[in-house]
Amino acid sequence: MVPHQSQKWYHRWAWYEPGMSKAEKLLLFKLDLMILTFGCLTFFTKFLDLQAFQNAYVTGMKETTHMEGNDLQYTTGVFQAGYCLAMIPSNLLLTRVPPNILIPSFELVWGVLTLLTAFVKDVKHVYIVRFFSGIFECVAYPGVIYCIGCWYKRSEISRRLSLFYISGPLGTMFAGYFQAACYSHLNGKNGLEGWSWLFIVCGCITLPVAIFGAIVFPARPDSARPSWWLTADQIDLARSRMALDGNNAPKVKLSGAAIAKTFKSWRWYAFVLLYIVFNQAMITNGQPFSLYLKAHNHVYSETQINDLPTGQSAISIITALIACYWADASGLRWLPSFCICICMTVGSICMAVWHIPVGLKFFAFYIAGMGGALNPLFMSWSSEVTINSAEERAIVIASMNAFGQALLAGLNIVTFPTPKAPRFEFGWYWVMANNIAQIFLVVGIQFLYRRDKQKIQIIEGTDSPAGDDYERSVEITTKKDIEP
Repeated sequence: MVPHQSQKWYHRWAWYEPGMSKAEKLLLFKLDLMILTFGCLTFFTKFLDLQAFQNAYVTGMKETTHMEGNDLQYTTGVFQAGYCLAMIPSNLLLTRVPPNILIPSFELVWGVLTLLTAFVKDVKHVYIVRFFSGIFECVAYPGVIYCIGCWYKRSEISRRLSLFYISGPLGTMFAGYFQAACYSHLNGKNGLEGWSWLFIVCGCITLPVAIFGAIVFPARPDSARPSWWLTADQIDLARSRMALDGNNAPKVKLSGAAIAKTFKSWRWYAFVLLYIVFNQAMITNGQPFSLYLKAHNHVYSETQINDLPTGQSAISIITALIACYWADASGLRWLPSFCICICMTVGSICMAVWHIPVGLKFFAFYIAGMGGALNPLFMSWSSEVTINSAEERAIVIASMNAFGQALLAGLNIVTFPTPKAPRFEFGWYWVMANNIAQIFLVVGIQFLYRRDKQKIQIIEGTDSPAGDDYERSVEITTKKDIEP
């Protein structure tokens, strides 16, 4: 059903599209509860774990495990090695294995590994635990994005991804508050330091989330039993909605040709390159900010070192909500992306100059938080342009994350080496250059995307405006296409 186009601009910012039937609203309400609730919780626990490690390093873990020099970057590199190696295979598995089994299972194992991190006593133990943590964290982010693309129409994706995304910065924020609380109230309890208690708390949060996901998270719509929370009529409605939106189910038999087709298009190369540049343009996980504050610990207390970087996350949350709603309401995903890139470039120029007032330096650190909103914007953009192939969507999303994170882990040792903190002279110039490159890539992808839409409109003989869906392939799912 094509929704009625309201003349009121603010109707386009509503959670449900204008003219949507009660049955479709109820379906979306259920999908939001099943997919977004677990998706947000699993992403929250992922960032809770990542930021907990950064916070633990600056509040006692470094000394306990005898970490020195670039060990922080090396442990991050080991984590990213496991994360990136397993990401593409695990995400492709989602086209074969029910997501409601694969994703919660991985979450369960990574919760156990988070608990084990509390008891490491040597940097070698840290390497081992972090490598396997990376493997079992890899499916959470791209996997949930893939599932959102399976169940929602293109015009509904960005606002859902914004909610999914902001749970990450919330995890980053809460990790700071948890560490401050653990350091103040649990340090020394039962012979464990405050940083150890942080990992115990994080693990105890993660394990119930995995169990919750196994209960409520759905399989793909093309599965024989997508969800026991949905009625048969709702499952049929979900399938027909996606078919009318041009969203194709995975092929019954996965062939090399289906995978090879992905690499013959500009989409894989453009979005992977964009995400690589995006990761290099970001001041990631608040680490440089934390190290800057720690270098001035005569000015800032332990609590401030943990709490002040959470402002970056707060800005990420606000920007993501506004930008993603803007993208869905306007259908122009490139425009909010472009505006954010400009703001990030201004901040990175300030950091490259460095010798600026402290207030301006804090401004530059905080405005970098806006870049977090590019994450759901770029992911929803890639989901939209690859909607006609489930395999291409899975590969592109996983490749973006895998290559982006892999190069981030490798280059982070060069661009932001811990001994160079907090100046990072080369690092800030590198961030500035990538921010500028990011602007050109956003404009370039929009040009290629618009060109493809115009070609399809000419072939089909339509006069659809450029903002409309670029392809509407109607494919009715039959019983023989449903996987057992």
